[in-house]
Amino acid sequence: MTTKVTTASAVLAAMLFAYPITSFAADNGPQIADAAQCSQSVKDTKEARASNPDLGDKSAKVFDDLMALAEKRCEQKQFKFADELLQVARGMVASE
Repeated sequence: MTTKVTTASAVLAAMLFAYPITSFAADNGPQIADAAQCSQSVKDTKEARASNPDLGDKSAKVFDDLMALAEKRCEQKQFKFADELLQVARGMVASE
C-alpha cells in the first residue's frame, strides 16, 4: 500500500512540475503580429490545402470553417486567435 501511495505521489509531483514547462513551450511559438502577417498565413495555409487534396468531405468542411473563422479574426485584428485556428488548419493538411 505504501508503495502505491509513494508511486502515485511521485507521478502527481512530476505532472505538477511538468505542466508549467509544457504550457510555456506551447505559448512560446511564432505568433501573428499584424494584418499583413495574418493575410500571408491565411494564404500559405490555403496553398497547403491545395497541395494536399486528400481530405475527406467532413474534414474539408471543418477546414473551410476554420479558414473562414481565421479570416474573420484577422479582420478583427485578433491575431492570436487567428494564429491558433491556422495552426489547427495546417495540422489537418500536414503531410509527413
